[in-house]
Amino acid sequence: MNPKNLDLSPKSLKVDLEKAIPPAARNVKGWRYFAGLFGGEHIAATEFVIGVTFVVMGVGTTEVLLGLLLGNILAVLSWALVTAPIAVDTRLSLYAYLQKIGGPVVTKIFNLVNVFYYGALAAAMITVSSFAIRFALDIPVQLNWYPTSIPFVLVVLLVGAVVVAVASFGFETLANFATICAPWMLVCFICGAALAIPALSIATYDSMDFGGLDGFINMAEKYVWIGKTPTGETGISIWEVAGFAWANLAMVHLGLIDMAIFRFAKKKTFGFFSAIGMFLGHYLAWIAAGLMGAGAAVIIGGDITKLDSGDVAYYTLGFTGIMVVVTAGWTTANACLYRAGLAAGNVFLSVPRKLVTLGVGVLVVIAAAFPFIVSSVLPLTVFGAIALVPIGGIVLAEHWLFPKLNLTRYWAAYKKVVVSWPAILAWGFSIAFAIVLNTFDIISFYFIFLPEYLISIVIYTVLASMMGAKTDYPKLSAQQELREEVLEEYEQKRDAFQEEVEEQTESSGKGKLLLGFASFMLIAMLGFAFWIAISSNSPAYYREYKGIFQNTSLVFTGLYFASALLAMRSYDN
Repeated sequence: MNPKNLDLSPKSLKVDLEKAIPPAARNVKGWRYFAGLFGGEHIAATEFVIGVTFVVMGVGTTEVLLGLLLGNILAVLSWALVTAPIAVDTRLSLYAYLQKIGGPVVTKIFNLVNVFYYGALAAAMITVSSFAIRFALDIPVQLNWYPTSIPFVLVVLLVGAVVVAVASFGFETLANFATICAPWMLVCFICGAALAIPALSIATYDSMDFGGLDGFINMAEKYVWIGKTPTGETGISIWEVAGFAWANLAMVHLGLIDMAIFRFAKKKTFGFFSAIGMFLGHYLAWIAAGLMGAGAAVIIGGDITKLDSGDVAYYTLGFTGIMVVVTAGWTTANACLYRAGLAAGNVFLSVPRKLVTLGVGVLVVIAAAFPFIVSSVLPLTVFGAIALVPIGGIVLAEHWLFPKLNLTRYWAAYKKVVVSWPAILAWGFSIAFAIVLNTFDIISFYFIFLPEYLISIVIYTVLASMMGAKTDYPKLSAQQELREEVLEEYEQKRDAFQEEVEEQTESSGKGKLLLGFASFMLIAMLGFAFWIAISSNSPAYYREYKGIFQNTSLVFTGLYFASALLAMRSYDN
């Protein structure tokens, strides 16, 4: 109840109506932006590592095909039903929202965790690129957790120096380049799988004809996803595969890091465009990478556990494969290091961002020289979810549950707290709960993030209600409600007068022609690979034309990038 003598009229509230409209609301993007963004970001170097890792882990064929389907559907629903709605409601990034409900201390801890996670992922991607270059330079494969070759360390330092320099000074250009790379990388994944299948068919049936879907399943169960690890242990279940696919990016969807992206979405439903990245990158590309890994092992008569990403790419795609691994690792590492640098910059506010990024980059490059970090990518992504998902639970509780429970949203900001103990304790208890679940093997490692997420919501809601959320802050709450009303009215007017808010610049006729030519190169490359896979009638015929493809794919690639880059330049001008 508001005191009777408290004037809550709009005139008395003294709200800066101009500041009530966040910058993101003035710069909303249309659906094409999000379709391209998810396609570009989630077809990357990690797909090589994770796709082959499923094979090594002994996942069964049915488990991988159905488990990934289920897990990626759950991931898409998380973006569409949780992340995008909160981001569009508030037009805030997670960092800005966390400042309002957690105070500066919680925000700094959150950013430090982000520095570690994205720094480790950047290091792994630098190592992936270095694996490909070491293969081209005939440097020995790195199978130990530590480097065993000085030339390999020098390659890591060279690749790392480029990554750090670009992340510090030229990220926007690289982001545009990464968008061009994404369609080419996807085509290369599919071509690699198409060229690996005949080799697997010969090994299974002594014939190029594997006999349709049933024959493919039988072949995959024998050489690819066999259901047993190299040591004979049973692989993970369909539910664990689904759990991993869901947990893989849980820190950005349920953990709400992608609020930073979706605050610019014109509509909440744009969260469904995450399906482009999930089903092209985390389904199709993972499956293709698994086929490529198994095919490469068959082609050279080796053990897949002793192959790195460079081996897998070269023995299926030739030097084009090496280019794919280097490019994918490079672009992914830059994006991750850039995020790590931003997070570190929010911790060390007095230090210039470029200098902070350089400092983080040095540590990342040193870590990249140790090959064990690549083999840790799969658990690393799950640990990232365990560490960061509770923050998403805290924000969800504040945003959706508090109004329903008559608790005051943004109470910590109203009280001007420096340390939000409900947030600190909910985060800490949730992680401790996850550690207990994992230590005593109470639930599969790949699903730990889910009960942890739910318990963070409960703990934060209970503690916040005890420490200030039950208190009324009539004037401050009224000011916030007025800001929200102004924002809602602005968005309604904006949408009424603009059919499409996304700012688009029509490319020239020359640019459209170049883009069409670039697309034709990818289609031709894909068609050639499938023609070899389908029409090969003997092992000799297959080997001959696979070699021709590996050479001509370099031509396709060169023409694609030349025309695509010229088209982008035409578009920018």
